Amino acid sequence: MSTRRAPRRVSRRPIQLVALRGFEASGRLLSFTLAATELNLTQSSISRQVAALERQVGQPLFVRRTRALELTSAGDRLLKQVRQALTAVDRTVDEIRGLIGPPRVSLTTYASFASLWLVPRLAAFQRAHADIDIRIDAGDRRADLEAEGFDIAVRWTRPQTAPSTGVLLLEEEITPALSPQLLERSGVVLNAPADLLRLPLLEMDDGMPTTAASNWPRWLEFAQVKGQPRAGRLLFTFVDQSMQAAVRGQGVVLARTPFLTDALASGELVAPFPKLKLKTGYCFYLLDNPESRDTPHVAAFRQWLVAAFEQGPQRFT
Repeated sequence: MSTRRAPRRVSRRPIQLVALRGFEASGRLLSFTLAATELNLTQSSISRQVAALERQVGQPLFVRRTRALELTSAGDRLLKQVRQALTAVDRTVDEIRGLIGPPRVSLTTYASFASLWLVPRLAAFQRAHADIDIRIDAGDRRADLEAEGFDIAVRWTRPQTAPSTGVLLLEEEITPALSPQLLERSGVVLNAPADLLRLPLLEMDDGMPTTAASNWPRWLEFAQVKGQPRAGRLLFTFVDQSMQAAVRGQGVVLARTPFLTDALASGELVAPFPKLKLKTGYCFYLLDNPESRDTPHVAAFRQWLVAAFEQGPQRFT
């Protein structure tokens, strides 16, 4: 009579949680030194924590180069889960301690949108919702809403790369715009698009990956203009810099919606050929965090933001 062996139990080895803070900071900052500074520890202490975590996981989490760290595929996968878990724990602890105070909406977006469009409109939201705090993270990086605890993101992207859950806010268009002072000072009469070539042109830096979708050669071709600028170009790395330069009368900018409409409403800029608007292929999308979208304060801000896009231009000067 044969006997069957009982299936072998595979014991799970829990990792030591003390190392997760050091790993998360190191992975986010890609530096043991910066992680140590943030956590008020020594660099060697952080390095030992990460090394211990790698032994427990059984795989390297970082590629250590001379002056930089890179996450391995295993490290990148673990970091996403650790950031999400630590954010949830910290938020719960703050609630228990009673340190959160007023309800807060955390929004991430890129800097030019925040400075040119969002911040000028926030006063209206704050008048209607004085009890809600707003936190804005403005930068070029694409934040992970759930892992980093953001409630809402406004992103500028092509439709084919937009998340399926994103809400389309606006399709971007560009058209030339300049200050009335420049038009008067230059003495140039803009009877046709080709006349713009007699004025300085403001443009995004050629090295920016999105420049090809919204540069002067593309718009001039769209407007059936031949020839080269006669007064040179000024190149910028940020949209708000180019808009501010146009307002100061330094040249003609290819102004983008929705920023253009506010500048026209205030009289800071004029659009000499308003019907010649070129679609860039980029759009603004609203994304929200499924964990917080149904909370009253986030829902209120989301509703206000969508309505503000639908409302169109406002005058702030």
